[in-house]
Amino acid sequence: MSMARLSSPTPRTIIFGITIAAWVTLALIAPWQQVNGHSYAVELCIALWGWAGWFTVALALLVPLPASLTAIRAIAPLALLCSFVAVSPAGIFLSLLVVVLLSSSLVVDVMVQGSAYGDEKRFALRTPVPYMAPMCVAWAALSGALIGGTILVCARNYVVGIPLLVAGAFLSRTVPLRLHRLARRWLVIVPAGIVIHDHLVLGETMMVMRKNVKSFSIVNEAGATADFTGGISGQRIAIEMLESEKVVLSDITAKTLKTTIALHVTGFSFAPRRLHAALAAITQK
Repeated sequence: MSMARLSSPTPRTIIFGITIAAWVTLALIAPWQQVNGHSYAVELCIALWGWAGWFTVALALLVPLPASLTAIRAIAPLALLCSFVAVSPAGIFLSLLVVVLLSSSLVVDVMVQGSAYGDEKRFALRTPVPYMAPMCVAWAALSGALIGGTILVCARNYVVGIPLLVAGAFLSRTVPLRLHRLARRWLVIVPAGIVIHDHLVLGETMMVMRKNVKSFSIVNEAGATADFTGGISGQRIAIEMLESEKVVLSDITAKTLKTTIALHVTGFSFAPRRLHAALAAITQK
């Protein structure tokens, strides 16, 4: 009986393997336990935040879901920041490597595919440029308020620490949900057609049946098609249809495009992170 050939590792499994190995190695270095020169309470507080973040990302890697993607995006950069504060060259290298790998399109697609069901393929959409800066500011405000507030309270600076914690509690009611909305944007390919799931740009999920599609193409600009990218630069996929389809826009998209919320379009464009892989999956019979 012949031995079965082992399947060759895919780029996805290679990137995931390197990411997990780097994250495990980061725990061995633990830069959050190298922040010295402070009181025992402060150092303990930093260590607790560090380990809590590390275990959260580790769990997120083991259970790939859109919620896991949100947790990774929120926590992994904090490990890099902590490594700089601790002046840990190894920690800086490992945490930077992890941040870069976790930001790769392959890893992001694995995360959004984790909640898929049935015969469907999901491809994450590119983050619109106008939303990047506000979301970074919101993330920094939430992280700074919660972590900074607890550290200051442990340092007995209650005058600044307590208001920061109150602000962090207030921000935690809205910011995580807004950040999670960025992780819940994807193209879904099913046998019957394609679905654009993007409540940041669209008010309702949009589905186009294959029998109504005239053509697919990669273009540099939206051109005559309706721009459903949310505002990105560079290439996107444009679809032309045989008959018009009704689409409901989000309020902010309608204001940006200066149009009504409900439209009937015969063509539209969107921007998956893995553009060519998505187009190949769409055109596959």
